[in-house]
Amino acid sequence: MDTPISSGAKRLTLPFAGMAETAVLGVLLIIAFWPILISMYGSWFDTGAYMEHGILVVPAAAYMAWDKREILGRIPRQPSAAGLLLLGWGALQAMLGIAAQWVWVGRMAFLISLVGFIAAVFGWRTVRELKYPLCTLILMVAPPTFIFERLTLSLQVLASRLGEVCLEALGYSVLREGNILEMVGIKLSVEEACSGIRSLLAIFFMCVLYNYFFVQGWAMKAVLLAMAIPVAILGNAVRIVATGVAGQYNPALVSGAAHEAFGYISVVAAALGVVALHLMLQSIAKAWRGHHPI
Repeated sequence: MDTPISSGAKRLTLPFAGMAETAVLGVLLIIAFWPILISMYGSWFDTGAYMEHGILVVPAAAYMAWDKREILGRIPRQPSAAGLLLLGWGALQAMLGIAAQWVWVGRMAFLISLVGFIAAVFGWRTVRELKYPLCTLILMVAPPTFIFERLTLSLQVLASRLGEVCLEALGYSVLREGNILEMVGIKLSVEEACSGIRSLLAIFFMCVLYNYFFVQGWAMKAVLLAMAIPVAILGNAVRIVATGVAGQYNPALVSGAAHEAFGYISVVAAALGVVALHLMLQSIAKAWRGHHPI
């Protein structure tokens, strides 16, 4: 039996009412976008893209959706014809992205079609309930190249300057030329990999997960996401300073496994910093409500 849907004052019917038909449409969606999905999967392991967290985004979003299964089960199925329009829009955008070699445009087309698929099969109430996991999926797509390159360059310069200032404040002699920091006996080069873009993307993803499970209220969630940026930048600056200080005692610590270890430690420290910031903001908000009861 066809499932009626409403579009304005009209009643339409869609041919994919049952679970089998829904599964078929979902498989067709994946097949249609298979080349784009394979390309996106490969980008997660590209050393120059710094998207290692991408492989965790889909399982995380899927768990968020599964966590809402009881709420979703109570939402009546109200398929929308507008969802078919989004499916078509996504298909056209994907073809445009492939033809013009606009990688980001093609990959985002899949997310547009995915939203269209959910709306066409289940309705807009389901889309609204799934807005957080759907927005989380954006983090599996690498930013456009021109934005990525400009952001990386800006972070390189900023990290170099912060490292210089902090090392000099600690009493070390530092000469900076661009993104090169020269100290006694060692030279620190803040390359693209050391710019902090990797830790920034990873910490932002961590904040998205932390927000979903532990943070109440959209205002607090927005504040923590915004603060993830300066926290990641400061964490990277601390890594540069720690590398510089350690290099004064053992130059071998400037490169190799020790250098990588400093990077992972800085990410963990920055993530803990976000948690500490949340707890501090919670305490401030609780104290404010105590002094200003509604």
